[in-house]
Amino acid sequence: MGGKTVETPEAEILALVNAARPLKGGVIPRDIARRLGTAHVGGRYHFTEKPFLIEGAERVCSLGLGGIKLWFGNVERGYSFNSDWKLSPDYTFKELAQHPYFVAAFDLPFAVIALVVDAARPRSAAGGAGRDLLDPKNDCGVDETQIYELTRHLLRTFRDRDVTFLLQNWEGDWMFRGSAKDGWMRGEYPKLEQRVAGFSRWFAARQRGVERARAEVTGSRCQVFHAVEVNRVFDLLKGIPTVTTHVLPHLRPDLISWSCYDGLNTGAKQAEKSAVGIWRGLDLIQHYAKTTQQDFAGRPAVYIGEFGFPENVTTPASAVEMMDGALGAMFFRQIPYLLHWELFCNERKDGSRPIPVAAEEADELRGFWLVRPDGSLSGVGKYFTRLLAHAGHRFPKSPS
Repeated sequence: MGGKTVETPEAEILALVNAARPLKGGVIPRDIARRLGTAHVGGRYHFTEKPFLIEGAERVCSLGLGGIKLWFGNVERGYSFNSDWKLSPDYTFKELAQHPYFVAAFDLPFAVIALVVDAARPRSAAGGAGRDLLDPKNDCGVDETQIYELTRHLLRTFRDRDVTFLLQNWEGDWMFRGSAKDGWMRGEYPKLEQRVAGFSRWFAARQRGVERARAEVTGSRCQVFHAVEVNRVFDLLKGIPTVTTHVLPHLRPDLISWSCYDGLNTGAKQAEKSAVGIWRGLDLIQHYAKTTQQDFAGRPAVYIGEFGFPENVTTPASAVEMMDGALGAMFFRQIPYLLHWELFCNERKDGSRPIPVAAEEADELRGFWLVRPDGSLSGVGKYFTRLLAHAGHRFPKSPS
């Protein structure tokens, strides 16, 4: 799509968003439980002796959330507590889906399951195939085949269940920049044409794999979609190459996922800034994207693949206020899937790696959580509980 984007005035955005904000009396979507989910990976603490993937998936269900986002690679690191994966070095996506831990997680009553799927590895290959995406000889045929086999497996296995699987990459702009990330903001874009061509091939191959399986397996109540995730949308306003501007115009995936920290404006600690950032980021993505699915207004379909506020860096109260502003924009725009970051916090303030974190060390974490290390709900966790309890209604007014 060409031409310049038209920026909606901030006052107009806020007038619409504020009417949809739950804390300002907006009606909470009736289907919020289906649309709202959270990620589970890499948490620094746990509470049971169950395999970590299963423990987290069960906890998400117990919170009443209908969606979950799981990492479909590097699982030994992402889900290490109480786990013995026993994977072969060259496992396929289908084989991973058949692992008992994922079987148990998939069998829980989720409505939406997002899987972060890395580049496939050829059998017996050393290292990740992602390093070869810039090689013009790499036609990404292995990726197409493995995505096809995974999609076919999911459609067949869950043919009698209303569940949606979203197969997506992790934050595409970081992947796109790769080892050149440090210089990117200084105007250094090495091998830009190769990057555009390589990532366009990769995403197109994954889309073909999903479409082939969907054409073959008909009559399934299960749905599988392929999404391309972007995460540095606003850099395009500075003339910096992004996946949004340089790759999306060459593709037609089912959906676009946005890991939207660049739109949340967390540093401002203002709900209005978060709302406006989300609105304008969605406008930018939809200006450049083409998708097989459409939103309620006939525009390219975008969902929020990651959003959250660090409660120990802001405060629980400010995190809830900014969350309400962001959700007001998402609710008004009728975003189909909203995947929060995350269930158990994965980041220490000092960036160090030691795990696990004890309950008394909670202040050492950044606070991306719904459940704190002592088992209590976070500020956002309590806010989500209120949303779910009042689905289809407004929050009750506090007594004066």
